[in-house]
Amino acid sequence: MKTQIALLSLGLILSACDGTAAVDESYIDDSVDGKEDAVRSARFETFTGRDGKSYFHLLAGNGQLVLKSQGYASAAGAQDGIETVKFNGAYTDSYQILESKDGQFYFNLLAGNWQIIGTSELYVSKSNAQRAVDTVAGLVAKASDGKAASGARFQVFKGMDGQYYFHLRAANGEIVLQSEGYTRKASAVAGTNSVTANGTSASRYKIKDAANGQAYFVLTAANGQVIGASETFVSRSGAQASANAVAAMLQTTPVQQVAQ
Repeated sequence: MKTQIALLSLGLILSACDGTAAVDESYIDDSVDGKEDAVRSARFETFTGRDGKSYFHLLAGNGQLVLKSQGYASAAGAQDGIETVKFNGAYTDSYQILESKDGQFYFNLLAGNWQIIGTSELYVSKSNAQRAVDTVAGLVAKASDGKAASGARFQVFKGMDGQYYFHLRAANGEIVLQSEGYTRKASAVAGTNSVTANGTSASRYKIKDAANGQAYFVLTAANGQVIGASETFVSRSGAQASANAVAAMLQTTPVQQVAQ
């Protein structure tokens, strides 16, 4: 399985409901192939985090998360942040590619004052991260704006690399977990069941070091295989606290059913 992990925010409370998580396959589009299709229907989505701050993320046309914002004190601040991304993100020299301590790569999008305004997922090589920079730079100006749809759910989609992925959304619409790549759609769907089975155990979450003192965590299966990953946090303690919160969340709050 090719590792391509998303840097995502975890720790929001999912809405209570009955049953195990169903899978929304509405994002699956087997025709998606490369940068052109990634630009198609790209969109910014805003939401409110459990800390009360406003955030946005940027999704490619296939539903893949490509950039996640920092927190803002207000919805208006998040909207201003989107405009900052649209301006600065069009220039590839606004992106800083970094290497995590486990040898993977990700990038930050920087404003003119060098403040971080967005962070990417993790990539297995620097060249992959650079290709992702080129893709994001091409779609930021064309992306539409909107609010993230509410309702906790899994979604499966075909990535820009041709592999299948799933991500998990919280009740506020935030993408809180994204998988590694699978060669078959059926395997990605099966991966959602693995999150349900393994995500309730705190021991399944492993803290990893990113760059510049930041950290993130991965959710693993019993055999140690990575199922999904979080965003980066400013400290290992922050990553650990969020991992604990996610485990507790999945223990007590099943993900709502989603109509196929």
